[in-house]
Amino acid sequence: MAEPQEAPAQPEGTDVYVITYDQEGNEVRLLPAEVEDANFRIRSRDYGINKGIWRIERLKHGPLIATADQVRGVNIGSLGRAISGNLHGTELYVDHSTPPIDEDLLKLDERYVINVEDDHTVTAIVTERFPTQPVQSAGEIKAALSRIAAAYDCRIREVRFLLPGGTPPEELIDTWPADQEWAAQFRADTAASIAEGAHDVQVTVVTDDTKMLGALIDGATAVAEFLKATQGGPLDASGVLNLLRGLHFGALIGEKESEYLEVKTAMHAIWIAGTPGEKAKIELAQDVARFANSDVDAILLIGYREVAGGGGEIGSLTPVADSLLNIAQIREVLDARIVPPVDGLLIETFPAATGQSVLAIFVPKQPFEMQPYLVHGAIAGDKVEGAFFSIVRRRGEGSITTSAQQIHTYIVAGRRYLRGSGAAIEAAGAEPGASQ
Repeated sequence: MAEPQEAPAQPEGTDVYVITYDQEGNEVRLLPAEVEDANFRIRSRDYGINKGIWRIERLKHGPLIATADQVRGVNIGSLGRAISGNLHGTELYVDHSTPPIDEDLLKLDERYVINVEDDHTVTAIVTERFPTQPVQSAGEIKAALSRIAAAYDCRIREVRFLLPGGTPPEELIDTWPADQEWAAQFRADTAASIAEGAHDVQVTVVTDDTKMLGALIDGATAVAEFLKATQGGPLDASGVLNLLRGLHFGALIGEKESEYLEVKTAMHAIWIAGTPGEKAKIELAQDVARFANSDVDAILLIGYREVAGGGGEIGSLTPVADSLLNIAQIREVLDARIVPPVDGLLIETFPAATGQSVLAIFVPKQPFEMQPYLVHGAIAGDKVEGAFFSIVRRRGEGSITTSAQQIHTYIVAGRRYLRGSGAAIEAAGAEPGASQ
């Protein structure tokens, strides 16, 4: 018995038409397969969308251009068949202006360019300039970006390093023969010189031709933002905050909790009265104080779920109801519970769904001399000890407590510092030659 065949994926979105004119000069829109003159298709300057008034236009003698609202719903396969092989160029720039396009008021999205290849494949080309040779290899960057692209149903086809102007670095190195001993030093010097100069990281993003162009646009945008956030190396707290500000929630799926990142599924119930509310306030303060007692910028996110058994890997987005995210109340709790107050603390929310958001608490690296940060109150089992204080620190993706011996060491060190400062002040205040 033959196994049932999986039904082919149905195309999403609207079609792109080639614009032509009849003998009377009336505009006619035809699907690429309907164009009898093949030369006309590859010479066409404009393309229509869904037989409506929207169109993809040729910008003077430059690239194709269309507004984001017009092309997000276009079927990718249809777009590729219409534009592929066009003699006037196949690059499509997305404009954020309100239709119709005003060539004097263009707001082009410069994070990517849509391009149609000869085989009808539609790609998004993302290019980000790094000040020097990237710390990670092209393969490592591709692996990191593949996770980001997958969250948007896209794939990374290729990652290339190019020098400004478009030359691959290896071409300059290969100028000196690899099999000649005399050229070894020249190759090494060339490689060192190239490493210190600017590099363009060019990423090719693709998706299935049955999808709408909006999927490719969203994937390319997230890839571009992630690439920018990791220019200096792996993702850090500032990079996470910038991704959230761009509403690229999917870019964090697959990241792991670490010394700078922690996620929570739900908001601490700090609004509840009685013991449960007091416990929630202490837990929230401890989560923030852990980062304040570390030595890196850090960020706490509320609105993500970890993968079960995934070792701290972020698995899904779980936005929280806006009614539970009262920034003023959160700041009041943290200021009241953490001693001394955390300097430079940022609390922001980012809309992720209707009436739901992700909360981020960014904790900048604090001065060492201000540590440890204490939390008013401690939790012992199910009890809340309001007269006690707690000291918590972060290590990797977990937390550790501060021992009594460490606390004693802090006190002794502080007293020695104060005693030394007092002696120095007293000595500085004595007049030269004065008798005691």
